[in-house]
Amino acid sequence: MSKLISTRKAAAVVASLALAFGGISAATSSAATKVAKDWSCKPTKAKPVTIRMIEYFAGPARTPLLNAFARQYEQKNPGVKIDLISPSQADSPAKITQLIQAKNVDIVEPAGAIYSQAVVAGQLADIAKQFKKTKAWKYLTPYTKKMAEQTTKGKIYGIGNGYYTKASFVRADRFKAAGVAIPKTWNDIYNAKSMQTDNQYVYAMRGAAAAHSQALFVIHAHLAPNLNQTGLQTKDGKSIFATAEAQTAMDLLLKIWKEAAPAASVAWGYPEMVKGFHTGVANYLIQDNEVIQIVEENFEPYEKGNWTMAQIPKGPTGYSAQFIGAGGLWSITKSAKCKNVALGFLDYITQDPQHSAFARAYGVGPVTTTASKDPFFKTGAWSIYAKINADKKELKFSGVRGPKLTACYGAIYGQLDKDMAKLYTGDLTTTELLKGWDDGLGKADCID
Repeated sequence: MSKLISTRKAAAVVASLALAFGGISAATSSAATKVAKDWSCKPTKAKPVTIRMIEYFAGPARTPLLNAFARQYEQKNPGVKIDLISPSQADSPAKITQLIQAKNVDIVEPAGAIYSQAVVAGQLADIAKQFKKTKAWKYLTPYTKKMAEQTTKGKIYGIGNGYYTKASFVRADRFKAAGVAIPKTWNDIYNAKSMQTDNQYVYAMRGAAAAHSQALFVIHAHLAPNLNQTGLQTKDGKSIFATAEAQTAMDLLLKIWKEAAPAASVAWGYPEMVKGFHTGVANYLIQDNEVIQIVEENFEPYEKGNWTMAQIPKGPTGYSAQFIGAGGLWSITKSAKCKNVALGFLDYITQDPQHSAFARAYGVGPVTTTASKDPFFKTGAWSIYAKINADKKELKFSGVRGPKLTACYGAIYGQLDKDMAKLYTGDLTTTELLKGWDDGLGKADCID
């Protein structure tokens, strides 16, 4: 164990350098002017229309399905061609940003900071008026409809394609063998360090892309229920990062990183932390629902009982909180020349049976009322989500809200992970990190 701990700072330094040079600049160009012609294209075989669509989360579970939907739609609509672009997830942020700025794409999946940046820059079309007239809108769940207008009431800049809800993936067999109860709180995770060996650790820390999500988990758990619907402010509208609870939470998270997580996890993004769990390096992982399928395929079926699902850890007051939202959503760009054609394809893939097939194959929570009744999403490992939904002490937020806060969040987003890397290297204290985040998100012009 000592040898691994001694390499921790070196690993963190390497990861922080990678983050420092890997940033993506936000889009800043002004959006194209919307004209009525953009919503009235009439494709024919003689004058076809090609819709360019780029996905963020490309992969074998979903890309073939999207291509199949595209071919089906083309057959139903002569003169329409759907060109699906599927970069690797590592390349997605840069590629999507590039295409938006070049005004060379019609439908995008703007995950992460891309959505906030594109909304602020006026690069995504407001499709509220048009999409609310579609068949797909009629069958969306009430929560999905609410989510669609989360940025600005009455405006829709994106339609969710699946829910991502965080839960804990736990190696129940190892906790049982060590005589340690499955953690229910963040302090439990830290105290479970007694079960560790030289190559088995408690917690799958996320130290690379989206590392700041770890900070939000633990801060939310320590502050809840004193949180408003933005998830970034207390009930009186102040920044969560300026609270004493946030300081306590971050100090605990740093202890977990130092003493209960593998040194290599400082460089772990999504695929690495998931692999760290299913290969047995880490025994406790917080991740989205699509990981169920990955663990079953790469470790063993849930029914064998060696791994289980649990709710995310709670804080001192018995609460936890998380953003439950469409981690993936489809948006139409402001520069799209045939928005009505693009909207037609979104309408098609958001209806069932297309959406239900997509949700089952990719392992995301469904956004339609019909698919949500499918027993597939209520049994086995999926049964944890009924407990999460029923737990009034696990608060759920639909995402960053309000145009001002959205703009501030988009501006600071790229810095959040860099600050986490500096925290792990010892180049930033928890106090300094929280002050920087409060300065970026707690100023007056970030309050809507």
